[in-house]
Amino acid sequence: VCSLSSTVLQGFTCTGVRTIQRVQVKRLIRACRRRGRNRVRLVETQVSVFELLKLSYMVPQSSCRSYFEQLADADFSVFSSTLSYKRNDLFDNARSCLGITNTSLTADDISVLGNMCCYLDGSYIQNSDPSILEKLKNCPEITDAQAAAVETLLSSGRTQYGAPSTWDEQTLRNLGMLPLYLKSTFYDNFDKVSPATKRRFLRYFLRELRSNKFNNLVFCVLDNECTVGLITQVTISDETFPFDYDDINQFNCCLTAETVKDNLNAITEKVDEEEYLEIVLSKLREAYAASSTIPEDQIQVLGSVSRLATAEDINKWTITQIDTLAALMDSSNGEWDPSLAKAIITKYLSTEGNTLGSTELNFIGGPNLCSLDADVLKNISQQSLKEADALVVSNCTTEKKKELFIIAREAFSGNARSTVSVPSYQLIQPYMGRKPHTHTHTHTHTHCMKKTFI
Repeated sequence: VCSLSSTVLQGFTCTGVRTIQRVQVKRLIRACRRRGRNRVRLVETQVSVFELLKLSYMVPQSSCRSYFEQLADADFSVFSSTLSYKRNDLFDNARSCLGITNTSLTADDISVLGNMCCYLDGSYIQNSDPSILEKLKNCPEITDAQAAAVETLLSSGRTQYGAPSTWDEQTLRNLGMLPLYLKSTFYDNFDKVSPATKRRFLRYFLRELRSNKFNNLVFCVLDNECTVGLITQVTISDETFPFDYDDINQFNCCLTAETVKDNLNAITEKVDEEEYLEIVLSKLREAYAASSTIPEDQIQVLGSVSRLATAEDINKWTITQIDTLAALMDSSNGEWDPSLAKAIITKYLSTEGNTLGSTELNFIGGPNLCSLDADVLKNISQQSLKEADALVVSNCTTEKKKELFIIAREAFSGNARSTVSVPSYQLIQPYMGRKPHTHTHTHTHTHCMKKTFI
């Protein structure tokens, strides 16, 4: 297999590998360990089958360092969110191997960890040897928290790039892709660089980037040109806003984080295009970057912006009031991803005294209610379900439907008998999970109900 090209090697199937002998699997693994242009790019299933057929992490302490040095150039992004725990396990094993007991990594630690550094949290980045920046340059992407830590480390002046007062065009070039992720305030350190120099760097940078993903940000922070006028409270109150900013780049450059912070409600009432909403959300993140939370009054007026949020965003939101939950669950702003709906409702319920009462159930609605775990749903009281509007729970799992049905049966029939009156049945019906057959006899209704859930 060592004589095969990288293109051929990366096309192997898991089914094919399962049919060959263990010694051949080992040879295939060795053949796939190529670097540079000849790197064999594998996908998650291929990596997983190697793990299943070869070995889990069972490396003696005496040779574990060599093991992780070999992993340094691996592409850890192949792990999906479902299997990210495998990446976390690797890091835990690496820490044990290298004797890492805190968040201050040495240059040697960083060298051995290699691309694993792409998945370290901000505390490691800002407390470690500055050589960690060189590893982060090669990451497919970094989070907002990691970017904030990078900026903190750079601003400390203890990196190879020196104090911010010494930075110039060459500094920007040497930082590679990292400037893409840093806040616009980072570029204030380059005010002394002439516009011509910034434009020259911009042309260089865009050639390197070969992607449009961050172009709006780059044009804004480097050119620093808002040509149609800064967006102010007066601008926002004008009935033509935001039509004068049909150039998305101008909207980005002319809208400051402070303006978004002070006028969020007015902005979200007028801005509705997703590209523009993305910028509003980005500015809001910037406005509260130094804080661990975003105030509740701001969360209540997010509107459609909320649907572009990530789990990391929601973690910073303050959600303690019923009005906040109602605003976030407003279906006119779009549907929620189930995982995000669950995060919002769970955050609301984490406040002492907050429950899934009838008012909450009405605001949340059936589809979002189904995002919660069955153990949470079983805590809904009979009275709350009885007083709430009928909920559409067709997208709930069988387990969740069963929990809701049990509560509904007790709430509307007052007992757990096998016979249920027609009026009670009609009230319970929404929680049965599927449309029943139409019959006239109560006994047949009950039979259908029992067949669905019992």
